[in-house]
Amino acid sequence: MRNITLIGFYFIFNCLFSQDCEPGYTEINELCFHEGDLRVLQKLIDNSYQSGIDLGCEEWDPYCGSPNPFMDADDSWMWVVVDSTYFEWSGDQNGIVEPLELGLQEWNNGRLTTLMCGAYIYCQLSGPIPEEINQLTEIETLRLEGNYLSGFIPETLCQLNVDFDDMLAFDLRYNRLCAPYPDCIDTDDEYWGQYDEECTEIGDINGDSLINIQDIIQLIRFIIEIETPDYQQAIASDFNSDGFFDVLDVIQIVELIIN
Repeated sequence: MRNITLIGFYFIFNCLFSQDCEPGYTEINELCFHEGDLRVLQKLIDNSYQSGIDLGCEEWDPYCGSPNPFMDADDSWMWVVVDSTYFEWSGDQNGIVEPLELGLQEWNNGRLTTLMCGAYIYCQLSGPIPEEINQLTEIETLRLEGNYLSGFIPETLCQLNVDFDDMLAFDLRYNRLCAPYPDCIDTDDEYWGQYDEECTEIGDINGDSLINIQDIIQLIRFIIEIETPDYQQAIASDFNSDGFFDVLDVIQIVELIIN
């Protein structure tokens, strides 16, 4: 009977004091956050864990890794601003960086408006920028410079409501991002500074640093829709840069291999 009473009290307490979030939002620490925004943050984290990048970490350095394990530490100085109120939520030390532990964030009315994960914040992100980046429909400041982000920049990035010409509002410099870049990105800046030695060559569809029969086979599988290419594969498949991958691309790759 005592257990039932305690459970009943807990249920009543939650009903009286817990935050009721609208559909599409989820409750964390009694605050509501947009699920689409959280998914993008989670994807940035997942891509970093899955990239397998070697940062040359020493055993004695617990704050070296991608993403930076420090963001999950109890002494992390990362903060989140929600509706003009600062929350210095220390990491929960579960060994995994979670969306609200990623860099410096600002949320308004449940939507992410600022993500600061650039230089001097040391998020140490790696892997590709997620295609779903355009789900950040209320973002005004996106700073991801000075990380280890790699691959192609998705065209969906250009759908964001940020000032791409203002480096205080938007910055992707000093990563490992590959050309061609979307039209919204100004690469004439002398400080663009991408380390692109590991970029996939057009025609290297399977990403093995070679252009051979295996790439032709993979391209044909895309053309006849046996498989669907990701963004990076689609760029590598469009050998003649006409916006499509078709038999003309096959012919040009064959000619390249023969010659």
